[in-house]
Amino acid sequence: MAVFSDLSSLQGKINSAYLTLVIGTVVLGLIAFSDLLFLKQRVTEGKVVSDLKDAVLEMRREEKNLFLYADINSLSRADKHAVLSLEILQQYHTALVAIMGETGLLTMIQILKAYRKNLGHWSGTSGRNLESLQDEIRTLGHRVYLSVESLSDQEQRLLETAIQDSQWVLLISLFMIGVSIVIVGRQLKRVAVSPLKQLESRLMPIARGHFKHLEPPLADREFITFTDAFNRMLKELEIRQKRMLQSEKLASLGILAAGVAHELNNPLSNISSSCQLLNEELEDADPDQLQTWLKQIDSETERGRKIVRTLLDFGSKRIFQKTRLSLLDLINETRVIVANTLQQSAAKLTLNIPDDLRLDADKQRIQQLFINLIQNALHAGGQGVHLRISAMLCERGVSMIPDGAEVAGDLKCITDYDGRFIEILVADDGAGIPSERLSRVFDPFFTTSEPGHGVGLGLFIVQEIVREHDGCLAIASRPGKGTQVIVLLPGEESGSD
Repeated sequence: MAVFSDLSSLQGKINSAYLTLVIGTVVLGLIAFSDLLFLKQRVTEGKVVSDLKDAVLEMRREEKNLFLYADINSLSRADKHAVLSLEILQQYHTALVAIMGETGLLTMIQILKAYRKNLGHWSGTSGRNLESLQDEIRTLGHRVYLSVESLSDQEQRLLETAIQDSQWVLLISLFMIGVSIVIVGRQLKRVAVSPLKQLESRLMPIARGHFKHLEPPLADREFITFTDAFNRMLKELEIRQKRMLQSEKLASLGILAAGVAHELNNPLSNISSSCQLLNEELEDADPDQLQTWLKQIDSETERGRKIVRTLLDFGSKRIFQKTRLSLLDLINETRVIVANTLQQSAAKLTLNIPDDLRLDADKQRIQQLFINLIQNALHAGGQGVHLRISAMLCERGVSMIPDGAEVAGDLKCITDYDGRFIEILVADDGAGIPSERLSRVFDPFFTTSEPGHGVGLGLFIVQEIVREHDGCLAIASRPGKGTQVIVLLPGEESGSD
């Protein structure tokens, strides 16, 4: 059948299992039905035997009336019941042969015929011949009665046997149906429930943001179609996410351009001053002074080149690649980019980071993370906010995440990472975030800033960057007590220098 041939699909397997169950149930039903028909036949045979026995008993009763009271009417009635008995034997010949056999049936017919023949001689017989005839009739009647009793006993035993067989057939049928249901259930679990659970477990990392290629749990057409469509969706989401990150980064460049221009203004002013002094004192100044001015020009030129290089590195689009970085140097470079923004907000930035603290990270992504956190703190804290960035290397199982903090995702970077990790704390003394808003801070496009001061993607992008680095992110805040953002990133492996 077509259903059995299409076993490459989940639907085909389920249909095949159910069809097998239906066919098995129908076969067992037919067996049970045929057994019921056989039982019905036994009941019908029992009724025939019962009717035959009643006719024979009536015949013997009339026979006794004839012998005791010489009632001539009893003679005709006895003959009538004998005729009825013969009719039953002949009409239900096949059914009775199945019980008593052909020989037994023929013997009973011959006895009944002889009985009727003797009854026919009753009227014309008298004296000792009548007594002899009476004994003959009584003997034949008794033989008929014994044959019917034996027939009734055999029919009763056959009926009991048939009932017992029917009970066994019913029990076996129910057992087979139950076994079939269990087998079909296990088959459905194997081809549907278990793969769906596997699919669910494989989707959990994707739900946490790890966009990995999804493999089908089985080679069924439905699973392959679903995973192909899901993988295309993941690819599209990954592309859109990269575009969103790049767009946010370019938007940040527009805000940071003024700060970089301000930072470039200082070395350019120094270069201009040194060049003017060289022009004015070129002939009169001593060689050592000239050399000093030239070194200042070279130093300030290098300073401007580093500022421009930092800006270009931040705005360029590169493949994600981890390198060994000094966290303090990285934040100092980021501080140069946001210097003008800090100055405009009259904000103070304090760093407490060990000089030797290093991490494996993508420089551009981590810079984006700190820029977003600083800008978020400036927008939320307002004028004169004090920012503090601290970091330390923690042992496994140690965490500074306070109670009540809102965690983005889970803390598997602590529980599953077998090694030390770097804990970075970005804190401000601003107004803080109300508890009813804290649970939404990681949602895209959610912002606590006034209209025109952000689109609500800052912490969402921070969350994505932390996820890319296999880290964890949490935020704690209370109104009037400021806000703390805790970033956990894998640090040195246990036992490493």
